[in-house]
Amino acid sequence: MKTYNKVHFLTAYVEYLLDCGIRSEEYYLGDASRFLRFLLANSTEEDVKRFIRESAYSPHYRKRLEKTLRKFFIFCSERLSIECPQKQKEPDTAPSLKALASSSNMHGRGDTI
Repeated sequence: MKTYNKVHFLTAYVEYLLDCGIRSEEYYLGDASRFLRFLLANSTEEDVKRFIRESAYSPHYRKRLEKTLRKFFIFCSERLSIECPQKQKEPDTAPSLKALASSSNMHGRGDTI
């Protein structure tokens, strides 16, 4: 199997689903999207700083990451109603799936990335 470094995550996932013979990717993408929304909503400022530190192989790339992520977080806020990153992490608790769904504003079709 070939691995592509430049393929975007969701594009690769859709291709994978189609290769597996999935006829309708809606549920798969919806569930993956909800999980990514959950991760975004629970990311902290420190998580983002750590990502930039560990990913930026040059000062130029660090600046680009800061710029593109800033735009991404604006998109998350304006279009997805996700405020991220959080200033500090909440205490680790394991909420039920029902509590997650009701507290995360994940209803209907407007909840996908």
